[in-house]
Amino acid sequence: MRTHSPLSLARLITWILLLWVMDLAHGQAPQAPRAFSTEQERCIVPAAQFHQVNHDVLRAILRVETRLNPGTVTRNTNGTLDVGMGGMNSSNFPELAKHGVAPEHLLDACVASYVAAWHLKKNIAKYGNTWFGVAAYHSTTPYFNRRYQALLYNELVKSGTLEGALLPVPPLR
Repeated sequence: MRTHSPLSLARLITWILLLWVMDLAHGQAPQAPRAFSTEQERCIVPAAQFHQVNHDVLRAILRVETRLNPGTVTRNTNGTLDVGMGGMNSSNFPELAKHGVAPEHLLDACVASYVAAWHLKKNIAKYGNTWFGVAAYHSTTPYFNRRYQALLYNELVKSGTLEGALLPVPPLR
């Protein structure tokens, strides 16, 4: 096993600091999660970190689902309900109940953030860390998945997370 002398370790640390300073000089400060500014957003970063998903993508999902309104309850045409800031569909209620989460808990912004991050992580694990996998949060039906991809992409552009032109969003059908 090779050991590093204190001098070589100090040299390595100096190089790392030098590279970091050079990045700062070129306007490339190390990326730390942005602190979101509203009460509804306070748990997005911790929820994303806990479930190991991207906090900007999680925020975009919450904005697309309900514009960050934690009290949202929507009745769908198929008889299901979407509850809370993450628009969690009632088809997920049995699984959430196994974890002690009742539908009324989803009306809390923090609970909704953590549950949305869990649901996102579950879909990424199943479908991959791709646009399709992220949009599977909403639907795996190809048309509705592509539509949701466009909505999320546009939200990420509007928030300044991504640069680019807004995409046309296919109509609901």
